[in-house]
Amino acid sequence: MRITRLAAFEWRLLTADRTPWLLALVFGGIIAYGAWNGAAWAAFQQSTIAAVQLEETERLAKLGERLGRLAAGDTTVAAPIAGVLGAQGATRYAILPPAPLAPLAVGSSDLYPYYARVSLRSKQSFIVNDEIENPHNLLAGRFDLSFAIVFVYPLLILALTYNLVSAEREQGTMALLMSQPTQTRVVLLTKLAVRVGLVVALTAVLLCAVVLAVGVDVAAPGAMAGLSLWFAIVLAYGLFWFAAAVAVNALGRSSATNALALLGVWLLTVVLVPSLYAAAITTWYPAPSRVALTTELREVSDRAAAQGDTAVGQFLADHPEMAATGTLSKANTWGRTVALQERTNDAMRATYTAFDSALAEQQQVAARFRFVSPAMVVQEALHDVAGRGSERFRAYDAQLDTYHRAWQAFFFGRIFAERPFAAQDFAQLPTFTYREAGAGTLARRVFVALALVLIPAILVGLWGTRRLARVSVIES
Repeated sequence: MRITRLAAFEWRLLTADRTPWLLALVFGGIIAYGAWNGAAWAAFQQSTIAAVQLEETERLAKLGERLGRLAAGDTTVAAPIAGVLGAQGATRYAILPPAPLAPLAVGSSDLYPYYARVSLRSKQSFIVNDEIENPHNLLAGRFDLSFAIVFVYPLLILALTYNLVSAEREQGTMALLMSQPTQTRVVLLTKLAVRVGLVVALTAVLLCAVVLAVGVDVAAPGAMAGLSLWFAIVLAYGLFWFAAAVAVNALGRSSATNALALLGVWLLTVVLVPSLYAAAITTWYPAPSRVALTTELREVSDRAAAQGDTAVGQFLADHPEMAATGTLSKANTWGRTVALQERTNDAMRATYTAFDSALAEQQQVAARFRFVSPAMVVQEALHDVAGRGSERFRAYDAQLDTYHRAWQAFFFGRIFAERPFAAQDFAQLPTFTYREAGAGTLARRVFVALALVLIPAILVGLWGTRRLARVSVIES
């Protein structure tokens, strides 16, 4: 029996059964729901960003008009105070724009800040936005397309392949197939190839439909490359589960036993191992307490305020460049406020460093051993390609720190010099533009993820394929 004829026959049998069509319909509905959730969240972020940008534009336009009138000699306009502008009036937003593939995943974007109104005050005072979302929802995460791929996609594959060998034996057709001049392994692998082709084609169609439905801008820089990487990740993940199905089928057990075994593999890989891994990481490398950090910050700030002139003098002694005279007049209230704030920050610097180091260590350990579960590798990779990964948020946080320091430096000199804020100062206000990482950096991370999924898939698949040659063709 030629392979093409066997494949055609298998295709007719597969498509004549209602089960694959029902599975495809259910999977398509789940994909559609996940895509809708992701698109709704991306739209919410876009509308929020548009709102804060509009607020900033209108506020700065009014400030520019006021400074213009002041420069023209309008005596009815009071000169703005640099400290007030730097803390509120002239503040600008540092925005992390959604990536082109943002609708495909939510990831942790509902936990990490994606915009901040940068001011003279410490970063802790403006980085945390008011959160009214249910904490349980934030902990569980949102159901998005990446979630559907990681959790539901394997079930589709296993439902089509759990009885690849056992069904032929149980229906009494295996011996008939083996009476043809074709090796057992060839027949079974052909049956598998038909199912692989069906799943790959279905996945490609659904992905294209999702891209069109949620309005992904394929013309945006990096969008097509990102879609290619996304599909490659999904394909590699699917191959892992096909390999797992081959290995279980090669054991020669009944269909019911195969189904239970594969369901156990799914439960272990997708649910138990990630949960136990997260619990182990948080136990062995506990995240630092933000409550403790906030409490210590408040205590140090209160002590600095209680010291008054002593704290201001200590700050000026440590930072003589801030005031040419080495003192601050009683009238320069903003200068004294800034001095106390920075004195507090100096006292807290070691605590901040320890906090960031502990958090970074936890994240590094979590990333280093993620290979224990292909599901964790795939989920992180899908988030990364969609611009929802932790690497992008860490890059944004680092750039936010740089911008915050530039903003403070811009206003500190004017505050300590007690110089009025003028129109030329307004034109020089620092601006923030997020700089994306190079495409090569993302590709390298994705290729590592692909290797972590494909290597076990190949090993398991080879073992199962070799064992298929020894599967008994005697009906059980």
